[in-house]
Amino acid sequence: MKKFLLAFSIVVASMFVAEEASAQIKAGEGQVSIALESNNTYYTKDQKILDIGKYKPNEDTARTKGDFGSNDYLKVDYNLGRFSAGVQVDAFLPALWGYDFYKFQQRDSKMTAFLTKYVQWEDQNWGVRLGDIYDQFGNGLIFRSYEERALAINNSLAGGRAYYNFNNMVNVKVLAGLPRLYDVRSKNIVWGADLALSISDMAGWNNGVVSIEGSYVGRYQNDISELQSMIDNKLLNMVSGRLNFETAGFTLRGEYVAKLNEDFFDPGRDSAKGNAVVVDLGYNYKRFSVSATIRRLQNMTTPIEMVKPGIGSGNTINYIPLLTRQHTYMLANLNPYNATTTFAGGSEIGGQIDVYYSIRSSKQRIKYWNFHANFSMFNSLDHKSLDGNTEIKGRNAWIDFNFDVERQWSKKLKTTFFYSYQRRDETMAHEDAVDAYYCGSHIFVADVTYKFNKKHSIRVEAQYMAANNYEGDWVAGLIEYNFAPKFSFYVSDMWNCEKMNDPKYGGNYYQYYGADGYPIEDSYGFELMHYYQVGTTFTHKNFRAQLSYGRNRAGYVCSGGQCRFQPAYTGVNLAFTLTF
Repeated sequence: MKKFLLAFSIVVASMFVAEEASAQIKAGEGQVSIALESNNTYYTKDQKILDIGKYKPNEDTARTKGDFGSNDYLKVDYNLGRFSAGVQVDAFLPALWGYDFYKFQQRDSKMTAFLTKYVQWEDQNWGVRLGDIYDQFGNGLIFRSYEERALAINNSLAGGRAYYNFNNMVNVKVLAGLPRLYDVRSKNIVWGADLALSISDMAGWNNGVVSIEGSYVGRYQNDISELQSMIDNKLLNMVSGRLNFETAGFTLRGEYVAKLNEDFFDPGRDSAKGNAVVVDLGYNYKRFSVSATIRRLQNMTTPIEMVKPGIGSGNTINYIPLLTRQHTYMLANLNPYNATTTFAGGSEIGGQIDVYYSIRSSKQRIKYWNFHANFSMFNSLDHKSLDGNTEIKGRNAWIDFNFDVERQWSKKLKTTFFYSYQRRDETMAHEDAVDAYYCGSHIFVADVTYKFNKKHSIRVEAQYMAANNYEGDWVAGLIEYNFAPKFSFYVSDMWNCEKMNDPKYGGNYYQYYGADGYPIEDSYGFELMHYYQVGTTFTHKNFRAQLSYGRNRAGYVCSGGQCRFQPAYTGVNLAFTLTF
């Protein structure tokens, strides 16, 4: 608790700093920018979650890890003309529960810090960077180094990068380095090159864009493990070819990638070559737009190190996002798609389509209708399961059809209605098996915002989910009151309002255990849990803080099409950012 109070004191002090901070800090002829982000949780004991075995950290782990977690990031950059340099310190004091780490998996009470740094020179047509590198080739299917703090992913390359641009016709980029794996630096070197040719610029065509691109990425496995013997060649070679076309509101992008030699993939504990095809289509005209993405991939999970499973989604040098709508409403995001690549031999085919249309009056611009529809579906491919040496036919893994209608009635009133039908194969989320176990749900949301005046407004959400899955029906609600531009207060609750008894995958039922530690036969109980939250946010100039308390449901936290598992907990959360 003392650490949490210290974090709270830092927030208060930061408010005074924000009062005096300017958007720019001069340092001689150059300029310094600073960004601080801190995410803190004080975990409190919740007997109800303990009783049903859903509490993490539980009493034993709390004694080991302590009752406080803090993920902190301090970034300092310096710019002087074409020269720039910077450092970032990631401090985990210790890390929040649910974040994956390598050196200290399943976090203990140890505090760790990681330093990244760079120096860079960018001229008009070329640039060189030494230090930690963030970059991406194409869609990221063969290479992407990036930071996603919400998921504790940072696989930056410690090395060098150089690029050259010739009149926007030819772009060449080369890089190499050692990737970061959570709180350590891997010894497995990664290198690559990317070439882009703009055909439209070469031909002097100004009515659109035509380009062809290609990439190569190599990874050398230095680590030695029991899994290494499955790979004949420690050097993995990957290639990518891409085509981009844009004209008159129409876009077409395609990419094909391939692993040229066998690579280990999780969880099959086997090696195989891999490939992927991605096609993006889009069209927009005035207030109408439509976009679609189709993707087929097989064995494209590319780890930094061949370690045992459980290391999490940060052990990767490429980027395979979930091509589904990233929902923001509570009930729509209870069970996000977790990809057939988890248990289906690393193979899937599917995609999504988005359609937008807006109706606006030329006489009353304040009033409008916005319509949005989305559909996504993914199927597993035929594959051979190593568990029992079973041939498994491809089958549907996920469907989500959703639409929302937003209406701005006046300057004061805006309403949104949202509906989603979701269906998933629950078996595929747990094991690679022949049988399917489908869970479906209908989700309804009404969202109303009313502005009393320029400073005061209230937003209310009412949500209901009718489901045949093991957790039953849910209801949820949120009330948010805003005092613009600085304060916002909210209270919310989610409640699984239907008792279900499904012995296959659990849910809101649990079984009693006797003194000997074994379950008592036919001793099932039920828990209808309220997951409540109350909180406030404060914003002032370059400073923002959020303070909340509540019970958090176990489930997946998603950002940018990637997800991590978050265990259930009850506690006080304090997060703040400060930039200047």
